[in-house]
Amino acid sequence: MDCQNDVSDLLDSLKSGNLVADECFCMILSLIGYDATVSRFPALINQLLKSHPKLHNQLMNVYQGYFENIDDGFRLPDKLDCSVENGFYANDSQAAQDDYDMQLELALKLSRECSASDNHAQTEVNPFGNSPPPTYASKLSVNPTVKNNEIDSTNNLATKKNTMTFHFHDEFHKPDKSLPVVHYDNTKSPGNMTDTKKKKKNKRKKSGVERPLSNPPVIYWFRRDLRIHDNPALVAAAQTGAPVIPVFLWNDAEEGPSKALANGGATKYWLHMALPTLNHDLIERFGNSIVLRHSTSYLRDLSDIVQSTGAKTLIMNDVYEPYLKQRDDNICSVLKKKGVTCQRYHSYLLYEPGSILTESLCMRGIGSVTHFMECCRQSCPEPIGNPVEPPDCLPVGGNRPNSSAFDDLGLGKLPQRKDGTVIDWAKVIRESWDFSENGAWEALQLFFSSGVRKYEKESSRGDELNTCRISPYLHFGQMSPRTVLNEGRHMKSPKFLRKLAWRDLSYWLLHVFPDLPYSPTRPQYKHQRWSQNKSHLKAWQKGNTGYPLVDASMRQLWLTGWMNNYMRHVVASFLLSYLHISWVEGYLWFQDTLLDADVAINAMMWQNGGMSGLDQWNFVMHPVDAAMTCDPKGDYVRKWIPELSRMPEEFIHKPWKCPPSILRRAGVELGSSYPHRIITDLETAREQSLRDVVDVRKKFENMIDPHTGNDLVKLPNGVTIPVITRREFKYKTRNPESRENPHNAVLKGYRGRKRDELVEFLNQRDFMASTMNECSTRYERGQKVLF
Repeated sequence: MDCQNDVSDLLDSLKSGNLVADECFCMILSLIGYDATVSRFPALINQLLKSHPKLHNQLMNVYQGYFENIDDGFRLPDKLDCSVENGFYANDSQAAQDDYDMQLELALKLSRECSASDNHAQTEVNPFGNSPPPTYASKLSVNPTVKNNEIDSTNNLATKKNTMTFHFHDEFHKPDKSLPVVHYDNTKSPGNMTDTKKKKKNKRKKSGVERPLSNPPVIYWFRRDLRIHDNPALVAAAQTGAPVIPVFLWNDAEEGPSKALANGGATKYWLHMALPTLNHDLIERFGNSIVLRHSTSYLRDLSDIVQSTGAKTLIMNDVYEPYLKQRDDNICSVLKKKGVTCQRYHSYLLYEPGSILTESLCMRGIGSVTHFMECCRQSCPEPIGNPVEPPDCLPVGGNRPNSSAFDDLGLGKLPQRKDGTVIDWAKVIRESWDFSENGAWEALQLFFSSGVRKYEKESSRGDELNTCRISPYLHFGQMSPRTVLNEGRHMKSPKFLRKLAWRDLSYWLLHVFPDLPYSPTRPQYKHQRWSQNKSHLKAWQKGNTGYPLVDASMRQLWLTGWMNNYMRHVVASFLLSYLHISWVEGYLWFQDTLLDADVAINAMMWQNGGMSGLDQWNFVMHPVDAAMTCDPKGDYVRKWIPELSRMPEEFIHKPWKCPPSILRRAGVELGSSYPHRIITDLETAREQSLRDVVDVRKKFENMIDPHTGNDLVKLPNGVTIPVITRREFKYKTRNPESRENPHNAVLKGYRGRKRDELVEFLNQRDFMASTMNECSTRYERGQKVLF
């Protein structure tokens, strides 16, 4: 009966306009379960048939579209206790559970779409010689303008046997139709991961060439595809039968605008370590090596290589940052006029950003991974396909251009003190990572052999390695997302696979909003008040805030270039919601210190956390309570803050509440060996953060949807739409003077109450600590009264 009432409430929300059809369907699915939805959904919505026939038809279309291709044997688990996504525990609120289950369903469906990929059609390959390079049909991506076997140069890959024509209703996608295209066929799929690695070992010998190579050489341009396995462009270069010249160019200025900080110190150091390992693999396997250039102009260097070698073809995998795409389009346009064919392939993402259409779902819900995955499903219904085998050979020609040394690229340059000694900030990074393609496979295998079992429920843990540390490898293309999807689809971790959807979503948003890294997507939030306290910012950056969980996370980031997703949310919430420092500062610091620093992903997540993104975070991590969830015994803090290593478990996350006698035994002196808290009244800081947002919303009331209370955003095509807005913001806007908020977004750790009771007991046992605690409590109460 309760479920029936809940379904009725959801249908009422649909009728009132607070929900759209696909959202309503997914929430009903998560509420009553898979089997009940299959059998009962038409009856449940029958009440709409007469009163709201249009809504009834929309729901039935979503229902039929969702279940038409689902395997009969697929079932969603009956219950997912304490599931975590982006720091949101299912038992924290029913809204969180609804959102998680809804997105979980769609993620599982996305991962199943690759099951049909074993039936790929093969294309005929023409002999080499005077004919053009062979073409291969691919299932890696779907070209939205391909009919039957026609090839349209709008995109880089086409799929045969599909008659599809999609059209944009906006101006987001303006393809360059002047670029030639080579297509790819996944006729070979590797077996499991172990078999693939065995095959790689069996091919370590250098490949010889049995016949003279008379064709002009082919230039292969390495960028963020530093791998041999599942590299469609590299295979295409090998299939030409011509000598292949692998090239890597580097110029900071051409890798992105300075205001986006596309390449920070950590990412450049990873490149410094990764390029020699790739070069070693190419030499060992093919007897070929990379031509390096510390470039002043990519176009000038590529033109020089073309002229000196007589090359007539440039082959590369695409990158999708708008400024890089524009750069590549310009390079290809100039080279084409010089008689050079440019062939560009898709492999960095699961879906090309320009191929994702919103025609059927409209733009309402933009920014939500649920909305995006449904757009992917409807825009690109074909399977993503299987990874392709490495090429058998990569012929070396006799006319090799000049090459720089790896050190000449300047990627691994370390600063020096005045006395000439080197500041080796990368020492722990070198000790913590294997920078090779093989290292990517080993990291994935480690996760599948151990961490994946706990990932669904315990990925937040900082004291245990329950997460998959492959993000740097994905960023630099040392492993393709298609390989991760292919290897992970049998591991029963839809939450893990959904991370690939988040990654694609970020690039799609960057495609739609090119200024995502430095300009609020909700323009009115340019006027939000932010603190300019530089000492607070520096304390956060260096891990000296006085809050152990925040400090441990920031110190891990500085030393290793990485921390798990939950910790990223913790430190971001502290910077944004408690210190009131702009998301731009957090984005720039992450871009400089993260090994996986990715413009699209970082910009999307920092904007969402900073209230100005399209999908505002519906949670705030408390810097103390969050520790009870992700570091319950304090082992994570002890590892990264050795000065607190002797602190007892009860006080490890609250050293300011520790009795002085226990502090002395632990060798901790607050303000000396470990800093005092830079802010003490967290509740007041949070309340100020809410008021800052409300002030913006009140100032721009014309940018609030009167029906839903959501913020409005004007899209690049001129259409204004409501976007996801945190419930506590909407409540606070309607009730600005209220100190109570039923939609409080601050998460509580699930062990917090027991820990607080123990701390209180120990404080009572220590007279001095008890007195100090009482004085502190009185002071805080007095401040609240004054406030």
